[in-house]
Amino acid sequence: MKKTALVAALGSLALAQPALAQDAAEQAETDVEIAFESDDTGQDDGEPDPMALAMITGILGAMFEADPLTAEAKARLPEANAVAASLIPEGVYGAMMGQMMDSFLSPIMELAEADGGAMSAGDLTEYTGLYGEDLEGLSQEERGELTQIFDPVYETRTKAQFDMIIGVANSAFSVLEPGVREGLAKAYASRFEASELAALNAFFATPVGAKYASQSLVINTDPQVISGMMQSIPALIEQLPVLLESIEDAEAGLPEPRDYDDLTPSEQRRASAILGVDQQTLRESMAAADMRAEDAAAADAEANMDAMGGAFDDAFDGEADGAGAAGDGLDGDSGAE
Repeated sequence: MKKTALVAALGSLALAQPALAQDAAEQAETDVEIAFESDDTGQDDGEPDPMALAMITGILGAMFEADPLTAEAKARLPEANAVAASLIPEGVYGAMMGQMMDSFLSPIMELAEADGGAMSAGDLTEYTGLYGEDLEGLSQEERGELTQIFDPVYETRTKAQFDMIIGVANSAFSVLEPGVREGLAKAYASRFEASELAALNAFFATPVGAKYASQSLVINTDPQVISGMMQSIPALIEQLPVLLESIEDAEAGLPEPRDYDDLTPSEQRRASAILGVDQQTLRESMAAADMRAEDAAAADAEANMDAMGGAFDDAFDGEADGAGAAGDGLDGDSGAE
């Protein structure tokens, strides 16, 4: 289970939660779901519950609470605030994330356009529930015809979805910007001396320094950077066996978590009493929970690994379809009825 969870995390390139904060993180996830559940108070569906949001704020604050600044760092905070303001000017954080999403999504859109706006085999599988060579072997023309049957505005819908994702990323991360700027200022106040902060601000006051400061974050979304990162994905995948082996080594000699049948009769009775259920119910519930967890972890791992390779597969499919279309063009309409 832990191995598949690791694959899922690496596959989605997600930021890992600190291990010691796992319980708090799970509680926060539960509270996020609660925050958006409708209740009997007449609150509209989708409206967050203020009490649940307050709970989430408290949990996250406790999970990621930083050490207070020393008196010396507090004294350096004004200079550090100026540094942070130069590095994260107003609006740059949202724009940066919007540009990053655009850098990731634009190549996918270009592949879709090169494919004539037709549904891919994967899209058709999701839409029809059909699998196998019947879908993989469809020509671009056949997929295009099916697209017109199933979803005539598929290309327009896809473009609208991509535009929406970029816009949402811009708006969502703009909300995070003030907190990031404040945290960055405190970090600089903690790590740099007053003279160093003054030197940074003096540099940022020059034309080249101002340009560097304004681009220091945004440049990470440049297509050149994204391309370099994506080209490193195969190397990351190659490292997965080593990482998984490291997990096994770290757990070497440790017993697996105990199933119900591993407990002594007295432990079974005591656990049932504490939980307020009979022993048979606890046995069945633990077995079902373990099976659900294994299935969910495996499904998440497979989905995230598919997501990692999806772009590469689509690229190869697009090239193959393009070659096929070129060949059809050379042949002309001799086979038409």
